[in-house]
Amino acid sequence: MLPSTVEDYLEAILEITEKSGRPATLEEIAAALKTGKETASSTIAALVEEGYLERMGGDAVRLTEKGAALASKTARKHTVLLCFLTEMLGVDTDSASREACTLEHGISDDTIERLSTYMGGDLPLPGRTRRRRGRETVTLLDCNEGDTARVALMRGQGGGHRRLLDLGIFPGEIVEVRRKLPNNSVVVRVKGCDIAISPEIAGSIFVESCP
Repeated sequence: MLPSTVEDYLEAILEITEKSGRPATLEEIAAALKTGKETASSTIAALVEEGYLERMGGDAVRLTEKGAALASKTARKHTVLLCFLTEMLGVDTDSASREACTLEHGISDDTIERLSTYMGGDLPLPGRTRRRRGRETVTLLDCNEGDTARVALMRGQGGGHRRLLDLGIFPGEIVEVRRKLPNNSVVVRVKGCDIAISPEIAGSIFVESCP
């Protein structure tokens, strides 16, 4: 059986049991995975034989300790990838969820930990600074006119970030702060173009001062 199939089934069963507070039934599992009952039944039988599931009477099953560990790890990968795709890259939730389902099976535990740390870490509130890789990290709201900085990361504001990505503003890009407007909007120059950014979005974009 493919590892991705094992992970999909265990993750689905974990979600069902967490929502219902009881063992998952064959019908619920087949519906969650959009597959036929016969296919689901044979797959469940294999997972029981491999020690990932145990039967609870009738067609209900629950995760064993071994199954729960793998299910939780897979679910966490999905969550981290979903957050990265929506919050950092501005992908809509439905598309991001589909992408996360594909990516979660191939990405390593180490990469997930690094990605989780990169997104969460000890991010400051807007207006506060921190040290990141030896450099001071602030939001665009904290920059002064004339500052040149490198985008470090972007938090939340998915719809606004989608527009910024289209305009070429993404982690790693160099931006120049041109003007700070009376309403706290920030005008930055990137790739030769001036772009006005609302204070809400500017406060969620963290940048590093360029050396």
